[in-house]
Amino acid sequence: MMSILSRYLLRQNMFFLSIILAAGLGVYFFVELFDRLDNFLEADVSWTSIASYFIYRAPFILAQIFPAVFLIALLAQLGLMLRNRELLALEACSVSPGTISRPILVYALCLACVQFLFSEVLGVQGYGAAEQIWNEEVRNRQMASRQLEDVWFREGGRIVHMGKVTPKSGIGSELVLYELDPGNWGSVLRIIRSGSFEASTRGWTLHKVEIVDPENFTTTLEQSMELDLHTNVENFLVIDPKTRLESLPLWQLGQEIHRLKESGSNIERLLTAWHAKLAYAFSVVIMAFIALALLTLFGSLYLIIPLGLVITFCYHGLFVLCVSAGENGLIASFLGAWGANLFFIILAGGKLLLGRSFHVG
Repeated sequence: MMSILSRYLLRQNMFFLSIILAAGLGVYFFVELFDRLDNFLEADVSWTSIASYFIYRAPFILAQIFPAVFLIALLAQLGLMLRNRELLALEACSVSPGTISRPILVYALCLACVQFLFSEVLGVQGYGAAEQIWNEEVRNRQMASRQLEDVWFREGGRIVHMGKVTPKSGIGSELVLYELDPGNWGSVLRIIRSGSFEASTRGWTLHKVEIVDPENFTTTLEQSMELDLHTNVENFLVIDPKTRLESLPLWQLGQEIHRLKESGSNIERLLTAWHAKLAYAFSVVIMAFIALALLTLFGSLYLIIPLGLVITFCYHGLFVLCVSAGENGLIASFLGAWGANLFFIILAGGKLLLGRSFHVG
């Protein structure tokens, strides 16, 4: 059963959280509207599409700003309780800081789970729909005509290089395929070059084919050739460097990591992004630790909220720095994603354990 104190803390936080979340979302929409309004008007986009764009973007933005909003809401709530002597009254009644902190941390963990599910379902789907409106109606870039260049992959004993490919249609050009000797992976059995090709999961059709046999020094020309390749080239849109990995669902990243790992490709970028999704959701709990630790240091509402904002920017900067290092292989992917969380939970958690009261300062 939830105690009276837990229900009181929960009700108060939800009130502050709703107000600050609405304010944060309003500020974002205001800035985004003025930033992109010229583009919408120049492309003669209807007001219905503009409204749809912002509606679709809302869940993704809510998930992104939620940890910072939760920190400010919690600091405002606890700061007011501190100023109104509520925390002092609780401690006078033998209610320890640990008793107050425990329901807040459990509540923060529940919110972290909600933030993660919200981000991975509504956030990802909404982001995709908003980007479709932006690309097709504003930038006029249909995904059906999106073209990638210089793509490598491996399937079984074959290494394939595609000079150009349109993933949605599966049509490409300048293909080079290297067939490796199963008994000696350093030996190439034959090299197949194709001027153009059509790819599908049922098999690939090559046109204007040149087959080179390195062992016999022979070259054979064919008009067309069927290959039993089954790689779905549409999946290469996922690893396009222009794709924002945070906009992809966790399960899709997991599938691509497994597929690319099997093919021997570099997976640091995707693996770091996979861990970062979990780490960013858990940052809601980190923010709770930070808020509680600040209350053991300072007793002024007008001091802890500005400090909370500064710490939020510091956390975000360290998070981006660590993730970037992980994506570039400078540190382990797990450490890159969780580095900022580990740093702040050690500092805030250590101070919270040493703090004796919430009304010091």
